[in-house]
Amino acid sequence: MTFDLTSPLPKETVFLGKRWKLRLSFDVILRVFALYRDEVLYGSEKQALALALLVENSNPPTELLEHIFEEYISITKKSDRKGLKCFDFLQDGAYLYASFLMDYGIDLTQECGRLHWWKFVALFQGLSERTKMREVMRIRQEPIPEPNKHNGKYIENLIALKNYYALEISQEEREQNFRSGIASLAQVLKARASS
Repeated sequence: MTFDLTSPLPKETVFLGKRWKLRLSFDVILRVFALYRDEVLYGSEKQALALALLVENSNPPTELLEHIFEEYISITKKSDRKGLKCFDFLQDGAYLYASFLMDYGIDLTQECGRLHWWKFVALFQGLSERTKMREVMRIRQEPIPEPNKHNGKYIENLIALKNYYALEISQEEREQNFRSGIASLAQVLKARASS
């Protein structure tokens, strides 16, 4: 995803020699994200429904979906996709709504079908530290300090806030976090053994 201010925002793509008209408003993208979390639908059903949401033309090829995600939807590079999540566009809907309204005066419910995904992401990334969304993200990312005789109450409050603002995660994410934790622990133990 490259946001070039000198070019119009994309509304179509060329794939396999054909021009495909796209629906890239933020609400459509969020619906696609929600669709992929659905545990009732099969993968092929999710792909077909996602294509129906994203592409105006009829009978788009399944391969087009990956192209759309890579070129127009993904906001992180593959190398950046590690560590714990500090936000979730679906679970943090209320915080996003309040933050966009506070910082920009934008009522997201009024922008459905109009606000392009790239604009939404740019505004999200530019939210000020005073917004609820940034506060929640900071709490989720803040490490719990080593306890000492002066910070017991602070640690207690931070843990309570982390629990309150915790994101629900899937079993796959739990397993990935567990593997990351084990790898980090192994690195710490290896470093201690060599020193």
